[in-house]
Amino acid sequence: MYLETARLILRRMEESDYSDMREYIADPERCRMMGDWRPRNEAETREAFEWLMANEKRFYAMVLKSENKCVGYIIVSNFPDVENLPELAGLVGRSLAFYVARAYRRRGYAQEALEATIGYLFERRGVDYVNSGYFTFNEPSRRLHEKLGFTPIERTQVPLPEGGTAAGVETVIMSPAHRARFEGRVSEK
Repeated sequence: MYLETARLILRRMEESDYSDMREYIADPERCRMMGDWRPRNEAETREAFEWLMANEKRFYAMVLKSENKCVGYIIVSNFPDVENLPELAGLVGRSLAFYVARAYRRRGYAQEALEATIGYLFERRGVDYVNSGYFTFNEPSRRLHEKLGFTPIERTQVPLPEGGTAAGVETVIMSPAHRARFEGRVSEK
């Protein structure tokens, strides 16, 4: 995937993005918002980046054109977290995870990047639905999901790397051909 928006380029993450990513990959807030372990030093930060490069084949840099800087990322997965729901039987879905570095938030970059990615998945890849989730303590992410048209469909308890769980919400946005499948449905899990 290679997409350009008014302010961003979305492209496969490259080795050259490491210097930008290392600024935020170990950020405790990123780790908390993503439910991810926190690298404790440069070696672990490098290891996390290399793992993502090797294991997330759809690991995309969110590059701010004006600065030529990787300010966040999007991961597109083939295995949506909600694929076992009966309403989705026989449909093709993708799951999105995303992050924008703290210094670049509240500027609309996540919305711009996600709108382009979702449009690409529906229009050019023939995907029927896109799934994404957020932790209930992450109010900005909830608002963004709502603004983008995602429907909450399932409440979850997400295991955390440091132990315990956190309340989460799985959401879905359907392609135009399938929009009527979810009408405000939220189930407990």
